[in-house]
Amino acid sequence: MFQSEPICILQAGTTVDGRVIEQKIIDEIAETYNPEVYTARINEEHYDWSYKFGSVLSVEKREDKLFAVIKPNSHLLRMTEQGQLLHTSCEFIEKFSNTEKAYLTGLALTDKPASLGTTQIHLSSKDDGKVHVLSKFTIEPQALSQEEPESDASLFQKFKSWLSGEKSPEQFSQQEEESEMSKETEELLKQSIEQNKVLSTNLGRLVESLSAQKKPEVDQEEPESNQLAELKGQVEQLSTQMSEMTTTLSQITDETPRKLAGQDSEEEQYL
Repeated sequence: MFQSEPICILQAGTTVDGRVIEQKIIDEIAETYNPEVYTARINEEHYDWSYKFGSVLSVEKREDKLFAVIKPNSHLLRMTEQGQLLHTSCEFIEKFSNTEKAYLTGLALTDKPASLGTTQIHLSSKDDGKVHVLSKFTIEPQALSQEEPESDASLFQKFKSWLSGEKSPEQFSQQEEESEMSKETEELLKQSIEQNKVLSTNLGRLVESLSAQKKPEVDQEEPESNQLAELKGQVEQLSTQMSEMTTTLSQITDETPRKLAGQDSEEEQYL
């Protein structure tokens, strides 16, 4: 479990804005705080809706100062790496629950702490290959970034190459890859052009062969005239049959004498 060394989160005495923090508050918080009873969560600038950056594991009193051991998460580490919200500000209730004593209910990250003497959170790189937060708070490097940091010599060499107009090894490698790709592309284009030439020649030969084999058209006017006459005869026959059917239907429907409207009609009934 990642946790910090004790850091100062509150100091008795006058605050930046003139308020007074009594020593009694320091004493009572050191006595009452228990994360199993109520855990003080770490937020941003006292915003309840903000991301939570960890929690307070324990507190202790050192004369007029209150120190806390915190358990950070990745949000806090990322914020610290960016140099933001490097101080803490306490949230406490003077008469907590039924104890009648002060209790630490939360801890805010801020760049403008009201209390004097609070510890600034910071990251520092040491020779043991780990990243240290505060004094001895350690975390593996991959927890902050998946990429290994470049050495100062490498960065200086890149900067020097940029000033002198030289190209970096990565740029040379990239140019070589692009050159190889351009050669492959050129070869493919040549092959495609040759294939198109062969295809065009074959198509030309095929067209010439079809033109030579084409037969003279046969005069089809006479067969078409015969077909047209036959169709006209069928239409006239169908027209005659339709007229006969229409006459027959008219006779059938007019055999029964029709009654005028209202004669012998049944009266409508309503329920």
